Amino acid sequence: MRHAFYDSEEYRTKQSEITSRNQKNRVYEHLKKEDARVCVREGCDKSFVTQPTSPKRYCGNRCAATVNNSKRRWSNEVKQKISQANKGRKSPLKGSVLVPRTIFVCCNPNCRKEFYAERYKKRKFCTVLCSIQFNGSQPTSAKASRGKSGVRLDVDPMLSFHSRWEANVARLYTLQGKVWLYEPETFDIGNQTYTPDFYLPADNLYIEVKNFWSEYSRLRDEKFRKHFPHHTLKVILKKEYLELEKQYASKIPEWEFKNSPCNFPTST
Repeated sequence: MRHAFYDSEEYRTKQSEITSRNQKNRVYEHLKKEDARVCVREGCDKSFVTQPTSPKRYCGNRCAATVNNSKRRWSNEVKQKISQANKGRKSPLKGSVLVPRTIFVCCNPNCRKEFYAERYKKRKFCTVLCSIQFNGSQPTSAKASRGKSGVRLDVDPMLSFHSRWEANVARLYTLQGKVWLYEPETFDIGNQTYTPDFYLPADNLYIEVKNFWSEYSRLRDEKFRKHFPHHTLKVILKKEYLELEKQYASKIPEWEFKNSPCNFPTST
């Protein structure tokens, strides 16, 4: 008969501590069974260790695929039969991750690396880093312009804003009777350029409208202030913008909110 002592919490805790200590001191190493083998792929001869019961014969997936896939190649005659049978049928690979890829060339002039990607994606850059390096040198980064861009006829039919927030700030300055310029100047801040959203000539003040601070935006802001200490830059973040919206939105009929319909003419 099993004694209740073995089910007690005190006994279980004590045995757990003893087992953990023995494992740490490698007491049970002699119980581990390992089988040293040599990869059977011709020309490899790489050694590896596995369990005795494992059917593993190759050192890795690459060697296994090299040997096994060579046995699965179809002759040209079989390929022609498959091609004739599939004529007129919809491709089962359409929209799949297995769609054949094509070669693209990175649009970053400092990279120009060739890379593979699905044709329908029409990728321009080999990596996100290349995209940021290139787009960061433009007046407005394509990665950053996630707002509803377009022309606002009530503000200026010749200007295309990158977001609702920028358009609303322009409406606010117009209501206040301030003269403002939109993206009037692009500054060279080292390995990239920076274009503030607005400039108020009367106050000699540059304005940047941002939803949130990202690491990229912080570094760009620091570079601008370091290279151009004689220029004053003010950043309007989400908290201040929402306060301005609460105060002035009711006074501006065309004020655009988060869910406002996009019925303005978009820029091309």
